[in-house]
Amino acid sequence: MTQGRSSGSGGSSSVEDLAFQLVAAIDFGGLFTKILNVLSVALGLGLVIFFHELGHFAVAKWCNVHVERFSIGIGPILWSRQKGETEYALSALPFGGYVKMLGQDDMDPNQMTSSEIAENTRSYSAKSVPQRMAIISAGVVMNIITGFLFFTICYWYGVNEPSPVVGNVVPGFPAWIAGMKDGDRIESINEDEIRSFGDIFQSVVLSTGDVRLQGKHLDGSAFDLTLTPDRGSSGRSVGLQSAPTNTLSPDLVNADDIAMAGFPAMQAKLLGGDADGSPPGAPVALPSAGDAAKSDTPAAPATPFRPGDRLIALQGTPVATFVDRNRLTAKFAAEDLVHTFERTTKSGDPSGPKITTIVKITVPPANVRSIGLWMAMGPVRAIRAGSIAEKAGLKVGDIILSVDDMAMGTDFDPVRLPTYFSEHAAKIVRLKVSRQAAAAPEQHELEMVPTDDPGWIETPLFQTSPLSIPAIGAAYQIFPNIAKVVPGSEAEKTGLFAKGQKITRIELVEAESTTEAPAGSTKKTPPQLMLNELREKQPGTKEDINWAWAFNAIQYSPDRQIRIYFDDGKSEQAELLKNIEKVPDWYSWTRGIAGWNPAVELQKGESLGQATSLGLRKTRQTGVSIYMTLRSLFRGDLPADSFSGPVGILSIGYRVASQGLTDLLLFLGFLSINLAILNFLPIPVLDGGHMVFLIWEGITRRKPSPRIIGYAHAVGLLFIISLFMFVMYIDLFVNKFVSMSN
Repeated sequence: MTQGRSSGSGGSSSVEDLAFQLVAAIDFGGLFTKILNVLSVALGLGLVIFFHELGHFAVAKWCNVHVERFSIGIGPILWSRQKGETEYALSALPFGGYVKMLGQDDMDPNQMTSSEIAENTRSYSAKSVPQRMAIISAGVVMNIITGFLFFTICYWYGVNEPSPVVGNVVPGFPAWIAGMKDGDRIESINEDEIRSFGDIFQSVVLSTGDVRLQGKHLDGSAFDLTLTPDRGSSGRSVGLQSAPTNTLSPDLVNADDIAMAGFPAMQAKLLGGDADGSPPGAPVALPSAGDAAKSDTPAAPATPFRPGDRLIALQGTPVATFVDRNRLTAKFAAEDLVHTFERTTKSGDPSGPKITTIVKITVPPANVRSIGLWMAMGPVRAIRAGSIAEKAGLKVGDIILSVDDMAMGTDFDPVRLPTYFSEHAAKIVRLKVSRQAAAAPEQHELEMVPTDDPGWIETPLFQTSPLSIPAIGAAYQIFPNIAKVVPGSEAEKTGLFAKGQKITRIELVEAESTTEAPAGSTKKTPPQLMLNELREKQPGTKEDINWAWAFNAIQYSPDRQIRIYFDDGKSEQAELLKNIEKVPDWYSWTRGIAGWNPAVELQKGESLGQATSLGLRKTRQTGVSIYMTLRSLFRGDLPADSFSGPVGILSIGYRVASQGLTDLLLFLGFLSINLAILNFLPIPVLDGGHMVFLIWEGITRRKPSPRIIGYAHAVGLLFIISLFMFVMYIDLFVNKFVSMSN
């Protein structure tokens, strides 16, 4: 009996202990924060919708229209209360809302044309066209006002925005040709002050002619340039991108987000010293996540980098800007590169001061990868103003035939030209070029003395981007046509490749993906780089794709095999190259360290007037951004996973809310402007669709027939439902917004 009671008591105690341990394991502080973030997002979205519908409601009342129902949300009504003549309701689906007026019902278009209802002076349909236009547009106007107010509040407290500093000048674009360089700071465009990088984008996009850029180079000297923006599929552009810093983002989840897979950064080692007290110079390799998983101790990061580390030197040379970082990384491409970071950590006492230490991390070099195929040299596409190339007489359209008597494509790989010139800095380099003349091509011999600007420091970002030679200031094309099959390479051993064949596309395949994915597999399709199909950049023109763009992508996929599709003159063939050769005497210009924090500056209104001005500016910028996105959508330039539906919006909103109130208000401001613009698109059922009918009525002096309105609303409703289902699919199965984790 005693044993029985003891056994029972022990079992009960075990259950109680387990329950206690489970409760103790719950992070109630974190749970409360998550709940608060969810409620903040829900309240914010509700406010955006509420203000939109309030606009309709207020103007309808002002026009003496009988409002039957004011609902936040759509679908089945969960709660309602009658006050006066209006029913106020909360509906099941919080993704919209509506104001139901007498004589206006999207589900019953006959009300809009009913003569019986129109006889009621308080019906929507009895009001004049201008009054109905005011009612319909009031929601949009209210959203613009609330968006502006959200932005103004944010700028009153201060907002970090991308600095108006150039992080990359795209080769071949107007800014590159004019001589702009990384690190340039733009102060004004067309004499309008530039406060953030977003101002640069907007000023160029909205310009109608040439743009005048004024500012300072990195060395402090002033520049004043007038550029003619390039008209591409994404709008007017001069080819500028925003700048990063030398600090690894503190928002990264873990250290593994810093070292890119397959890159030398994955083999980085911590040099002992200030960081851990070990003798200076002693390599300390941190255990990998896999090794840590085998032990009982918590997993240590796989790399010695930490979020928030600030780079202060490379190879002992001080690093002041990202320009220094990029240049030195390329300059010492063949060496083990010592990165000196300043690391700030918390002391053991949470209320104590932070501790700053100096950490040195060495990263090995990596050889450039080659598929064993050299491609055909193309023409020079762009030359910088005042450059060495221009002074030597090189012209756009010239085709470089040889460099120092080495023939392009047979004796020398064209992709190595940028590095060759920098390696021959301060020496005479002789070029033989072919230049198109009136009768026939002519050959010219040129001489130039290059600088030591590293090659491949300006990588081709787009399919048509020319490959630049920073050491002389020229950029050129490489055609995806085979000029030489490298002897002894895997490509030669296949016996499939020959001079003159065209590479049509390449596929970056994970090493284990040597067979076709089984039916029903959710495995993603390997990235494909198309080399023979390109949408028109301008009407009536076709852009040539540069092989250098694909070559660069291969370098940034070091852990992947390459499947090459090529045209042998009869049909398209494909071959998987599993063992990508490493060029023994050529080293990569990157070590694979990612996650550099963007350069930002605090924009804060010192007065209500300044905050209001900044709020107006942000409202305008947001509208332009949404317009550009819609234009890209209609052009087919946006991939499917760039869309977000309700789940995606909630997920993004949750993450934004966790970053603070200012970020949440910025997000709500963006949603407000977004709702205003999208809701005013000329789609039946939406406010924009109603406005189209009102414009028709105002012009023709008669209302559209119930049949036309009925068909239009049916099509509009079908479109909205289809779009809703599509974005839900994207949210759940493509972007997989299914968790609220930080």
